[in-house]
Amino acid sequence: MGLLDTKDVIRSCMEECFYNQCIFYEHILDALSEPIVIVDSKANIVFINKAYLKFIKVARKDAIGKPVQEIIENTRLHLVCNTGATEIDRLQKIHGREAVVHRLPIVVDDEVVGAIGKVTFQDVNELNELAKKLKSMEEKLEHYQKGSSILTSPAYTFDDIIGESASFQQVKTMAIKAAQSDMSVLILGETGVGKDLLAQAIHNASPRHRGPFISINCAAIPQDLLESELFGYGEGAFTGARKKGKPGKFELADGGTIFLDEIGDMPLRMQAKLLRVLQNRHVERVGDTELRSIDVRVISSTNHDVKSKVLYKEFRPDLLYRLDGVTLQVPPLRERKDDIPLLVHRTLRQLKSTQSISSEVMKILQNFSWPGNIRELINVVERMTFLVEEPIIKPHHIKSFAPDLYHSGTAKVNDQMNHKGPEWKNEGEEQVTLNDSVNSTEKDTILAALKKTGNNKAQAAKILKIHRTTLYAKIKKYNIEA
Repeated sequence: MGLLDTKDVIRSCMEECFYNQCIFYEHILDALSEPIVIVDSKANIVFINKAYLKFIKVARKDAIGKPVQEIIENTRLHLVCNTGATEIDRLQKIHGREAVVHRLPIVVDDEVVGAIGKVTFQDVNELNELAKKLKSMEEKLEHYQKGSSILTSPAYTFDDIIGESASFQQVKTMAIKAAQSDMSVLILGETGVGKDLLAQAIHNASPRHRGPFISINCAAIPQDLLESELFGYGEGAFTGARKKGKPGKFELADGGTIFLDEIGDMPLRMQAKLLRVLQNRHVERVGDTELRSIDVRVISSTNHDVKSKVLYKEFRPDLLYRLDGVTLQVPPLRERKDDIPLLVHRTLRQLKSTQSISSEVMKILQNFSWPGNIRELINVVERMTFLVEEPIIKPHHIKSFAPDLYHSGTAKVNDQMNHKGPEWKNEGEEQVTLNDSVNSTEKDTILAALKKTGNNKAQAAKILKIHRTTLYAKIKKYNIEA
């Protein structure tokens, strides 16, 4: 092979490499969503990507090599090739739409060899919408920075919601299933059953868990303020209003979940406005005419019999249809007696208490009616651990600070014992004697005292009001590791 042949081969390889690079860059530009066109120094089109071809409705074969003025109306790329001046964010009317464009000269060795045109917005209205969204985001950010507690991430998940009773497990299973959908959820139940915790758990298990969780108590806000709280208000909407206005809870919940607590107490006038928002998926602030689109999942709750309120024309049936995509009826605590020990022990752990509850006290707790449900139970446990200084909480402790609970629970326990009678095993089976029961109770009491004192035997003996040698003997008797 001669020297010239070698040069030809090298030139051919370089040309092929350059060609492949050009194809590579063309693929990249074609993949972009923004329309892009490239012209040479004479303003003839050398490249135009798919997005631009689609925008102007022209085939590539009809555009390549043609003067840009013939293909793209109202262009100024040929002028940029002459002047070398950059033009940024200029309006250009194309097919009846005001587009926002950039025009950039291509300069090599101080010489303009072509120009690039890029459409940043195919319609200036897109820019206006973006400006509105930016303004809305700024308003939300301002609201967040002022420390609104409603915007903190919900703390509870399904792992925090405990209960083994069949009725509660059925509700929890349905709630977990509902979390995976985007359907509205209506949670029914008495005050204190944990409707708000269930709402938080549903949000945290949903595809919207990264979005905000906004909660509002519809019964706690005066009627004349509820509309502006839910939907916000515009600039100068009323005396005392913020200059820039204020986003409502629905705007703040955009992309996430809004929890309408105690929805059954919402006035009829507000129900009509809420229905319109849920149907149209946009809000109109008080004193403003601009419609703001929202993407919100709605969870609501009430302690009322909402169907009865519909019958008495106190609640709109069409709104109920919007709210009860999935209905969860949370059972009251009196119907979940087997769950009470779980809830009590969980509360003790949360309080970091070393105290224990005697079996007699647990029976009293299980037989109380609990009109305030779980909220009332937690309050009682908190008071017990604060007021009782002994390691084991016994019935007489409850009697001192919660006589109604003591008498009601004790009466039901005694009534059950009177009707139930003693239970004996069949002949031939090992019987539990009185002595066995006494020993078991004594061992439990010693264990609780040791736990309370961090295995300090001297302090444990003092709490139990027995001599230290007696305590050592009983520890040995019951094989307690201490």
